[in-house]
Formats: sequence, C-alpha cells, structure tokens
Amino acid sequence: MSEFWNNPEEVKAAVLGMLAKSLKDDYIRKKGEDIRSLVVFKYHDPDLVIWVDYRSGEAQYDAGDPPDEPDVTITASSDDAHRVWSNKFNVTLGIAQKKIIITGNATKILKLIPLLRRFAVNYNATLSEIGKESIILS
Repeated sequence: MSEFWNNPEEVKAAVLGMLAKSLKDDYIRKKGEDIRSLVVFKYHDPDLVIWVDYRSGEAQYDAGDPPDEPDVTITASSDDAHRVWSNKFNVTLGIAQKKIIITGNATKILKLIPLLRRFAVNYNATLSEIGKESIILS
C-alpha cells in the first residue's frame, strides 16, 4: 500500500510532468544527453514503468514499454521514487539498503544525482498542478 499514491496514473502524471519541465532546462537536458543512454524506471506499489531515452541527442520519454533494451534500469517503490524526485532521499543510501536497485551502467546515471535539486523544483511544481500538493515533502 502506497503512502503517497492512489493509483499509477498519479505517479505517471507527476513524473512525466516533471520530465517535461526539467528537459526544458538547458543544463539538465545537456547533462542527461551526455549520458547517451536509455534509462528505465520500474516503480512498484503502484506499478509503473517510465523511460527516458537520451541516445539520439534529444531526450524522449514516456510511460510503458521502452523502445529498446535499456542501458540502465532503476527499480524502486513509487513512494521511494517520490522521495528521490523530491530530493528528500539519499540515493547512495537507498542503493546500499537495496531500496533502489540499479542494473546496467550505474556510473552513467549516478552522474545525474547532483541534478536532483533542480528536478525537485519541477517535481513539486507538477505535484501542485495535478492537485497533489498535499504530498509535497518539506
């Protein structure tokens, strides 16, 4: 049972909305494109798959099955993903505690951790827009 989410559609709206905002940020977009990878986020409780494809030089993203085999897969609960996108969860500790499982080239994706503060601003704005301001973590 999720602490924050009623269904996967809420998670989808929050994460895809955050990605739409974040990928307009030149700094975030450039750092993401530098990893040249297809990244898949597999969330559970509720279950959802989100993918971001940085391989072509222009980021594409969506929910559902990815367009190809991922270079990196990140598996976590939807609640822990919420904490990560809110910049309220130590990713390194989450990996050590096996709350976050990374398969594939983890080195590439770990380079994006310093961007979480920027992602969090867009994530919180998206939560407000979709009527989930009650779950914004302070």
